[in-house]
Amino acid sequence: MKESFIRYALDNAAIVVMTDAHGTITFANKKFCEISGYSKEELIGSNHRILRSGVHHKEFFHLMYQRIKAGHIWHGEICNRRKNGSLYWVDTTIVPHVAGTDKIDGYVAIRFDITKRKELEEELQINIRCLEETANTDFLTDLPNRRRFSQHLADTISRSAKKSGTFHLAILDIDLFKEINDSFGHEMGDYLLKVIASRLRAIVDDHVFIARLGGDEFGIVLDRENSFDNRKLCEKILDSVRNPITIGSITHYFSASMGCAVFPQHGTDAASLLQATDIALYRAKTLGRDRFEVFNNENMEAVKKKSQLLSDVSVGLRREEFVFFYQPVFYPASNPAISFEALARWDHPQRGIIGPTDFHIALTDPATCAIFGLYMLEHVFDDMVIMRDKGICFGRVAINLTNADFRSDAFLERFFNRCAQTAIDPEQFCVEVTETMLLGDDQKRVERGLRQLHGVGVEVALDDFGTGYASLTHLREFPIDRLKIDRRFVSNIEMLSEDYVIVRGVIDIAHGLGKTVTAEGIETAQQAKILLDMHCDSLQGWLFSKACALEDLYPAIRKIPEVLNTLGSGLIL
Repeated sequence: MKESFIRYALDNAAIVVMTDAHGTITFANKKFCEISGYSKEELIGSNHRILRSGVHHKEFFHLMYQRIKAGHIWHGEICNRRKNGSLYWVDTTIVPHVAGTDKIDGYVAIRFDITKRKELEEELQINIRCLEETANTDFLTDLPNRRRFSQHLADTISRSAKKSGTFHLAILDIDLFKEINDSFGHEMGDYLLKVIASRLRAIVDDHVFIARLGGDEFGIVLDRENSFDNRKLCEKILDSVRNPITIGSITHYFSASMGCAVFPQHGTDAASLLQATDIALYRAKTLGRDRFEVFNNENMEAVKKKSQLLSDVSVGLRREEFVFFYQPVFYPASNPAISFEALARWDHPQRGIIGPTDFHIALTDPATCAIFGLYMLEHVFDDMVIMRDKGICFGRVAINLTNADFRSDAFLERFFNRCAQTAIDPEQFCVEVTETMLLGDDQKRVERGLRQLHGVGVEVALDDFGTGYASLTHLREFPIDRLKIDRRFVSNIEMLSEDYVIVRGVIDIAHGLGKTVTAEGIETAQQAKILLDMHCDSLQGWLFSKACALEDLYPAIRKIPEVLNTLGSGLIL
């Protein structure tokens, strides 16, 4: 009674089949018939192989038969094929039947249908793969993103190391992308990225992997053994960027710069390769952009030199080795007639007094530049107090600012605090900014800071006018009081009619907008006379005085009248 009930319960709960030692079916229960689609008459006498799905390899069944032939129970999951051709999965336990002679004369297989579970697992795997793909794909360009790039680079390094192979790593950067965004808007910038990504995608093959790393930066792995082929691919990639892009009725032309490094010559891990690639990219940009450069040891020496210079400048700031020289700015039609520009000098312990050309590279580091700006502020205020105490009469003192001075409110707060502490009026200051400061990501912060200074009477001068990317609209939109004509135009004003026309045009435009003009780099009396005839408001250059230390300032000022005598009468000092 109990045994028959157990068989009844098992028959209703499980799929049961019995075979002889050769796999011929000798018994099949109702559930087995239902799930397989075969009748009992079709199953009995047939070999169990009629259920094979083709999903499993031969090795799978070989190991299974090896175990059950040895008299051991086997348990696992098997995919079978129904009579209609569809597949189903079963959790299977196969029990060998051992005869009295220790010989196996048959097998009993007890199975449970797990098809729904397997379908859910497959669906889950598909969802995981979709999520993985989403997590590894850049949303804007549909290229692999930085995460996927890092994985691919690590895999390529590992594979190349094992087979002693080589490959090129490259970083591509769209030239002047910030200016493109600022000039045409972020929508245009996004469209440009999509177009370039589409062109790069067309180059991708089994040996070329391209990803967007962020912003306008693309990472490229060139996995061809032949170095010449990789370099040809670099040129092909740059050519794809150079192709014109038509938007509406206007055709635009763009370019990109690339830096390349080679595994394992330039690095054996991702960090060292990326560092070498960044250095090469920086080199490509400094050489004029629209090109690719391969890393070399000279590049590394330049980086080491900059790193050492950063360290030396940091030490110099702590030791207060930096001092400020002052160059007079002469106003022929105003009183007082003299203002000054504060110019940094390094009183180097070994090299003596050196100018900014020997340490300006260190000031391209934003953090160092911000520290330097605060240092300059403190010392110029101190020097102005000394000038006041010595009775030196002057109009304004100009200081040169950078984007780093507007990274936080520290510079402005310190400026206003020092004005209060020293009783020096903000109207005794001029801040000089360059055209590139009016562009890029920092533009809003720079504009806000300049408006704060301008609002309390600080004069704002646009330095090196005509040599950067600023347009005339910036003269209207920003609080600019004065333009400084770059010395490159002034130096040839006597000989080149083009420079003469440019300088005259700048003065006329500035005056028409209610702004004043300073010409810098004046070295001859003839240059000064031409500029005075053009009604240039103020003059600066070696003709009047070089920049000099604070203690030499008063004697330098006293010599200026001698120079003025050569320019004619009627000039105020």
